Amino acid sequence: MKNIAEFIAEIENDNCSYSIWVYAQQGYYKQLNSTAVTKSYSYLKKIVESHMQIIVELNNDKPEHYLLLPEINVATHIAFQDQKVTAIAT
Repeated sequence: MKNIAEFIAEIENDNCSYSIWVYAQQGYYKQLNSTAVTKSYSYLKKIVESHMQIIVELNNDKPEHYLLLPEINVATHIAFQDQKVTAIAT
């Protein structure tokens, strides 16, 4: 786990592209259309301010998923499949 600012700085330094998913309902997330693959880190910071649960999918050689919880300022690695969080790293 790390704080959200550290997480965003890390992916910005690595110049990672990403997709954003936001909580929809009943444990499912929906992808934001405007973020199919982006490198706009200011946009990510803005989304963090307006949503309580955000999934960031890093589009690297092997996709990685992180759950961002702005209310407690935490970014943590997760398993994400079929629009649903299936496991959270400890």
